[in-house]
Amino acid sequence: MFTDQTIVGDSSSTRVYALTSLLGGVSVRQNASAPVGLPEQFLISHQESKRGGFALDRHSIRFNLSKTSSVGTSPVQASVYCVIEVPRDSAITVAMIRDMRTQLVNFITSNGNVDKILNGEP
Repeated sequence: MFTDQTIVGDSSSTRVYALTSLLGGVSVRQNASAPVGLPEQFLISHQESKRGGFALDRHSIRFNLSKTSSVGTSPVQASVYCVIEVPRDSAITVAMIRDMRTQLVNFITSNGNVDKILNGEP
């Protein structure tokens, strides 16, 4: 199991996420420095399902960020997450999944690609 996670973001912003819940394949970690009522969370989950008659393992990593809304009435939340789905079939190997992961990381870390996505570019 993952221990508490110290994760560095842009501009050297660093957050420490400590385990607060572990239930049914979902672990929840929270940033204790976040204001009460405005949680910053890091979640890891694992699920089993089926697609096309094949058993499938679904793994997700998610960051949630809560801030007071611009009108100050209630919190608004943003999320960024990654889902890895792996059929339990020998046609798909761990090496293939790792290669797809590298492709995704290379794409989203290339200059301007996330901005283009956030601007709705196809």
